[in-house]
Amino acid sequence: MKSYKTLVFILCLAGGLAAMAAFFPRDGICINNVQLRFPALSEAMGSKPEAAVEEEAEAEADTLTPEELMEQRLAVLHAARDSEYVAYIAKSPTRFYMPDDDVAYLDPFFQAMDAAAKQPTRIMHYGDSQLEGDRMTGVLREYFQETFGGSGPGLVPAVQTLGSATVTVGTTPELPHYMFFGSSAFHADHKRYGPLAQVAQVTDSATFEVSCHGGKTYPHCRSFRRLSVLLSGSGSLVVPLSETDTTALTSPLDSTHHGLRICSAMLPSSVSRATVKARGSMEVYGLMLDGAGGVSVDNIAMRGVSGTLFTAIERESLAPFFREQNVSLVILQFGGNSVPYLKDSRGISNYKRQLMAQIALFQRMSPSSRILFIGPSDMATADGEEMKTYPRLPEIVDSLRAAATESGAAFWNMYRAMGGRGSMVRWVEADPQLAGEDYIHFTPRGARKISELLCQTFDFYYQYYRFRHGLDEETLPEDSVANDTTHTDIRPVPVAQ
Repeated sequence: MKSYKTLVFILCLAGGLAAMAAFFPRDGICINNVQLRFPALSEAMGSKPEAAVEEEAEAEADTLTPEELMEQRLAVLHAARDSEYVAYIAKSPTRFYMPDDDVAYLDPFFQAMDAAAKQPTRIMHYGDSQLEGDRMTGVLREYFQETFGGSGPGLVPAVQTLGSATVTVGTTPELPHYMFFGSSAFHADHKRYGPLAQVAQVTDSATFEVSCHGGKTYPHCRSFRRLSVLLSGSGSLVVPLSETDTTALTSPLDSTHHGLRICSAMLPSSVSRATVKARGSMEVYGLMLDGAGGVSVDNIAMRGVSGTLFTAIERESLAPFFREQNVSLVILQFGGNSVPYLKDSRGISNYKRQLMAQIALFQRMSPSSRILFIGPSDMATADGEEMKTYPRLPEIVDSLRAAATESGAAFWNMYRAMGGRGSMVRWVEADPQLAGEDYIHFTPRGARKISELLCQTFDFYYQYYRFRHGLDEETLPEDSVANDTTHTDIRPVPVAQ
């Protein structure tokens, strides 16, 4: 017989057998009390019927102890939760971009948060006019202090030039006051500006009166327990507690120390207002109003600043603060003031290089701190009769992200989080309005909305940190073993519409 005929015969035979396997009754045929059965196609191919697989799985489960069965279910739950975390990190517009995609980059910061009750820690939030009035930082502060403890508005200027939703500072007499941003008319003849990039001069005596508020919006900000003054020079600082009683602010460094010193006092109880009387010759860089423990969050708004000034501040008026204050996170929120002026790739590249130098400075001053850079929001400009996103803004945002991650810092894309191209127009036209008619700044409601998105992102990564380190005990719903179900409790961060 020719070979092709043999092949045809085999194929026909196989087809006939397959047809019988497919159509022969699964339970077989009974003839004269004899049960005839033909193997199913899955059995002929070497695979087991679904029912057989289920029977084997049930038999295997029957051999497991309840503890082993629970452990098996928890492993499934763990894998499901991890995959959901990973999916969020890969796709969410509100995610953090980590250096080298290192999901553990913020772990030391979260460790500091967990330990804040016993070892107080600070978060410093630097930024441009989007932060004025404590509009954004106030929301972050409330989240962190509610979650990890702490109170008070943190670091505030000795001479307050802008109103704030959380603190008022009054100074008498009027003191010479210099800022390293804004008009050059306000610049000093030196570079000793301190961590707020501003300084007030006391030549004989001065009185600083501080008052915290915040109402129901910022309840943790309404009081403080530890009062500190940042200064250089010599003299005395006292806080009147009553008509006959005072407490002195002291420093671990004597008055001969060159550079910034921090003089502090723990008050007998938490207060919402206090007075500091200064006498001597000193430069005052700011006051700190903190809780006895927990987290302090500093609002440092710099109108008109592009974020490139820090390397020009005299180091000894700046670095001691970071050495002494257990700063666990520095947030740098800049870029918006540069968007209208960066017209080409060369300018964008130069700006990137300048910002990388600022990040490197903070890393040298505070090696244990983590750094989060926040890029600008969407911004719109007139294009004929329409308002449209600045043409170079997406390129600038990408460059800032690269500046952060290449420098070993995290990045949050505020432009993408609020909706990307064209979102500023939608925020201006929203009802109620979320951004101002300048198509640059958020309204108070918009500032709260974007800040809450950032808080939710922090919370998501904190929960993932605890999950990865086994700090949260995995549990299943009641009677889940009996029902053989799994679940997750991850709530993805909502995306701005």
